[in-house]
Amino acid sequence: MEAEGRLLHRDWSLYDTGHAVFRPKNMSPEELEQGYAWIYRRLFSHASIWKRRPEDWRAVAPYIAMSYLYKRSNRFWRFLIKHHVVQATWRPLVELTRLRHLSFREKLDVSEALRRSMGNVVSAGG
Repeated sequence: MEAEGRLLHRDWSLYDTGHAVFRPKNMSPEELEQGYAWIYRRLFSHASIWKRRPEDWRAVAPYIAMSYLYKRSNRFWRFLIKHHVVQATWRPLVELTRLRHLSFREKLDVSEALRRSMGNVVSAGG
């Protein structure tokens, strides 16, 4: 992009996914920013976050916490970064998610092993 002259600037404070830092080939930088803002609002609206909540009620609280902290709290992130508390805030949520994922994978592996041990059942009628 640099060789094509498509970089708009080198202001690193704007390299944050919310600002166009290059000139796209098929739209203006403003259109890219507007499209990103639209899809971000749509994907991370309260209703959209709620629709994607886990079925297991025990996983809802960590999911909601992570969703709101990660996707709905840009001003809060600046505060966390400024005061050097990102890890203390984020790590427990990531760890809960990791443990939940590992538990899910274990159950999936057991289920798959059980399915394989039963072999293929072929019906002779139907």
